[in-house]
Amino acid sequence: MRLGTLLAILLLIGCPTPSKAQDILEVGYTGTDSVNVKDDRNLYFIELLSQALARSGKPYKTVMRVRGATHARQMQMVVDGLIDVLWDAPGPEVDKRLMPIEIPIDKGLIGWRIFFINADEQPLFANITTAEELKKIPLGQVKYWHDTSILKANKFNLVETPSYSGTFKMLMSKRFNYFPRSIAEIWDEETNQKSMLTNVVIEKHLVLQYPIAYFFYVNPRNAALAKDIQQGLESMLGDGSFDRLFQEYNGQFIAKADLKNRRVIRIENPYMPEETHRKFEHFWFNPETQNTGTPPTTSP
Repeated sequence: MRLGTLLAILLLIGCPTPSKAQDILEVGYTGTDSVNVKDDRNLYFIELLSQALARSGKPYKTVMRVRGATHARQMQMVVDGLIDVLWDAPGPEVDKRLMPIEIPIDKGLIGWRIFFINADEQPLFANITTAEELKKIPLGQVKYWHDTSILKANKFNLVETPSYSGTFKMLMSKRFNYFPRSIAEIWDEETNQKSMLTNVVIEKHLVLQYPIAYFFYVNPRNAALAKDIQQGLESMLGDGSFDRLFQEYNGQFIAKADLKNRRVIRIENPYMPEETHRKFEHFWFNPETQNTGTPPTTSP
């Protein structure tokens, strides 16, 4: 069979694509939805995927296929077989079209959100104590992100933005007062987006929390890859390497967020099935019961 015919068949059935040498199974993913700036938001997920696949004993290699695609485009690329893996949060569209590997790979950390604000507006947030008070203050969020639907459902004063980088520009123009970001993202963004953050700082007192988590998703026809990712993650959970990697990439950010000294504003996520939340109840990040970013102390 000709190589071109073989590649076409593999694309149609949703298998990882072999490299030209035919001895490497390339697993394609998309980069972040930003362009032309350094963006470290995906580094943890890429490393976790690579380590999970390494447990399979197969010659997998993770490869970024494209960067700058919208969420809808990323999902369609998995459906079309142009990429193999997407990390995403549960929602009606993704759950209908793709198959999840049912382990919350970020432990729900994406649902702990602190805010970028303009420096002169810190007093606006100083006395906020309830969700109802926070809802009155205009916030910005990219229109195609999952969080936008969650915030809409909770009746926040929401300004939808066209793009990730555009949101920072609109914040600086005071089109709205805050931009909520995960504690796993905001510190790197403070560094990577520095050129766009004139007079923008991180709010000091609040954290917005709602149940949401990232899962790996694959094409439903790609059962072999799903099995290898699932078994790899379970193996990592079993030997502690999952938690060590989570700590390596996120521990310092959790510590910097200083959650014990922030007021937690909790809201519901109508798009996270209650069954899913209960199933992984022991797994969700909780600063009161799980690691808070400080490495465990070992005896000499």
